[in-house]
Amino acid sequence: MTRSLSFVSKFARFNTVSLGLLTLTLSLAACGSQAPATPSTSTGAASTDSNTVDFGYDGQDHSWTAPDTSLSALALGAGSNTLSYENWTAASNGWGPIEKDMSVGGNAAGDGKTLTLAGKTYAHGFGAHANSSMTFNLGAQCASFTSDIGVDDEVGDRGSVVFQVYGDGSKLYDSGVMTGASATKTLTVSVAGVKELKLVVTDSGNGNANDHADWASPTLLNCTAGSTPVTPPVTSPAPPSGNIQYSGPIVITKGGTYSGNWESTINKAAVLIQTSEPVTIINSNIRSRGNLISGFNYNLTVLNTRGYALNPNVAGKSAGRAVNAEELLNLDVENSYFEGTTGIYARQFKGNSSAGQTIKILRNQFRNTDGRQSDGNGGYLAKWDVVQAVLFNNVQRVPNVEIAWNEIMNEPGKSRTEENINFYVSSGTPGSPMRIHDNYIQGAYNLDPVNDSNYPGGGILLGDGLVTDPLNSGFTRVYNNQVVGTTNHGIAIDGGTDNQVYNNRLISSGRLPNGQRIAAANVGVYVWDLNGGSKLATPTFGNNRMADNVIGWTRVAANGTTSNNASWLPDCGLRGTVCSNNQDIGTMTLSNEQQEYQSWQAKLSSSNVKVGP
Repeated sequence: MTRSLSFVSKFARFNTVSLGLLTLTLSLAACGSQAPATPSTSTGAASTDSNTVDFGYDGQDHSWTAPDTSLSALALGAGSNTLSYENWTAASNGWGPIEKDMSVGGNAAGDGKTLTLAGKTYAHGFGAHANSSMTFNLGAQCASFTSDIGVDDEVGDRGSVVFQVYGDGSKLYDSGVMTGASATKTLTVSVAGVKELKLVVTDSGNGNANDHADWASPTLLNCTAGSTPVTPPVTSPAPPSGNIQYSGPIVITKGGTYSGNWESTINKAAVLIQTSEPVTIINSNIRSRGNLISGFNYNLTVLNTRGYALNPNVAGKSAGRAVNAEELLNLDVENSYFEGTTGIYARQFKGNSSAGQTIKILRNQFRNTDGRQSDGNGGYLAKWDVVQAVLFNNVQRVPNVEIAWNEIMNEPGKSRTEENINFYVSSGTPGSPMRIHDNYIQGAYNLDPVNDSNYPGGGILLGDGLVTDPLNSGFTRVYNNQVVGTTNHGIAIDGGTDNQVYNNRLISSGRLPNGQRIAAANVGVYVWDLNGGSKLATPTFGNNRMADNVIGWTRVAANGTTSNNASWLPDCGLRGTVCSNNQDIGTMTLSNEQQEYQSWQAKLSSSNVKVGP
């Protein structure tokens, strides 16, 4: 099918000067489908249906067990919750992995088809294979569970299974034997007070050939999210109480540990570092009309600190950086909070990596990264600078870099970020790639998200810019992140070498928090050699990987109709680049976005991680 996509590539800024915008509109032939794998031998009975496949037993063990997952209770929203959106605590399957929102297919993950029972298709559910089991920690939050069940149409009238539902170890339901010729059944059982829900499929005692069992539209009903449901904050947290007494700006010329409350009421840094000796800023409050913390050639640690950008009140000027690190020796920012800033900016690493110097940005909170330009009178122009919550510029060949467990959230009308995290001509090393993991990123908006469809901003961008040496861009591992509602893309690779993106969740309803459509909503993930690095004499694009991500990325048209656009992968297969097993979980809503935030909160709790001061 033909897909029209608009991508805008931006070049990272040196200091505050934008190097330009490149707009490309493409009409692309895409959307190939992956057929289910067929076993090498087939022993099942013949079928007269030419649209079915015989998944007969071949004498080999094809069983599958899910990796270890969190044992915490599901972070459910009030009302109804689609179970296939949730994480199981344990799962096993008789043939290949259990699939979410598709039939089980064959051996490989993501090789199923649309869930189909008796000719009816389903957008959500589980494709399982006898003998299988899925366990969910309900936490006694729901009143009942319902699902359509049956043997998927892809095996015709073959297959013979039994569906069972258990609550806290007691059998709540047994379907009896069902075959491919059986009519679809709808089960509804009470799970009031049930903490552990288990869904089981057995082979009915005659072997498991063709036993493709669908739990279609599995739904938990009348759930409660607790007396105080966890939701993303509607407004940014309040600044420190008014009794904090700020002193003027500080210039640090000697290493040591500093704690205080500093403020700059002019367009200069509140904290200026002018030493290469190790400096630690801890338990501090900083606010400024310029950069909060700035300097060159420094070795800086920031701990348990709160930073607030003030409107510069200079026409055409955007807010200051939270941390401006130029030609840095070492940077470690942990458990801090930054609001309204233009993020952490790291340009050129000059440190001694063999002595342990590197860059770490861990367990921080960022609110409303804001590149809007001031009008000089307390308001803003309809102009902006290109900014990110975290931007690496020409940070090359640096080992042991880690950006993890950060919570980055933006609100429309209060922020203007490009990507939330961007790596411009930057790289780790082959032996020690940069690790970007377990971050929660929510929101990326232009100035008029309801009407302006031209916007390149998103969640995480790898390989930005063009290099001539393959060691100078790439070597990253991006995993276990949750990216929600970031408009143009969730995570993208548009250059570099050995960028690997896997096991992430990317969710977008295509709507603002108030329900209005986002005109520029685009695609969950993409892989694109934007700058032609693969065509250079020494290629600088290749060996990238986009795999095993869960994606629900919805676009809302002006007439209110929806479409899903999980991925755009024109350059998979180019110079060893691989894209596989990325799962499209279908149409998303604002409720799904809320559930993702609740899942993040539960993840923090179960992992005993505290973000922010």
